[in-house]
Amino acid sequence: MTSRVPESSRVMARVAGALWLIVIVTGGFAVITRSALIVRDDAALTAANILAFETRFRLAFVADLIGGACYVGVTVLLYELFKPVSQVVCLAGAAFGLAGVAVGAAISLNYLAPVLLLRDGQPLSAFETSQLQEQALVFVRLYREGYRIGMVFFGVQIVTIGSLIVRSILVPRLLGVMLVIGGSGYVVGAFANFLSLPFAPQLSQFVLVAAFIGEGSLTLWLLMRGIDVRQMDKQPARVSIDTAIR
Repeated sequence: MTSRVPESSRVMARVAGALWLIVIVTGGFAVITRSALIVRDDAALTAANILAFETRFRLAFVADLIGGACYVGVTVLLYELFKPVSQVVCLAGAAFGLAGVAVGAAISLNYLAPVLLLRDGQPLSAFETSQLQEQALVFVRLYREGYRIGMVFFGVQIVTIGSLIVRSILVPRLLGVMLVIGGSGYVVGAFANFLSLPFAPQLSQFVLVAAFIGEGSLTLWLLMRGIDVRQMDKQPARVSIDTAIR
């Protein structure tokens, strides 16, 4: 008879998979929307797109908020699932994940700022329309850079999750390897953009594909298979915080 602890872990794994799927869907919608409406280095066209499709622009903001809230749940559940492998590494990964969510929440105001400038700019009537459009594009750029900062924290968390999977026997180790590659790509891609390296755009495309494959594969596995509860008793004793300190 299956014990209550492994059975609850199976449920947690599937809930984590469901929440992660929501994160992927909402994040994908937000990225596609921003790519369609924001035109690089063209403030006038970007402003026209935002005003013409304001509801869609705002929906991308809401999608990001929903995704962030769900990712908090994912982080907590993954901590519970993989802390038998290493509580220290799990705690570090959770801390980076929550920091990434906090960064996302902090920079989200920059995303809404263009709407306020372009639609409700009466207090800024001293500025010409072109000036307001340029200011709106600056806020969009600030949001983009802040988003990349958040991806550094998320990337580190994904790497820790991948390393935990590689060390565990609860899910296939190949999924862990894919996560390590994808998470490392987040970090390297973000810094490549910060440093304006010439290969940054091409690297960003690779990162998106690698991350989608890695995170998508783990999400589907958690949803469809959960974790191998039969192996939980065979998992080596975790490295607790107290043990690490000693």
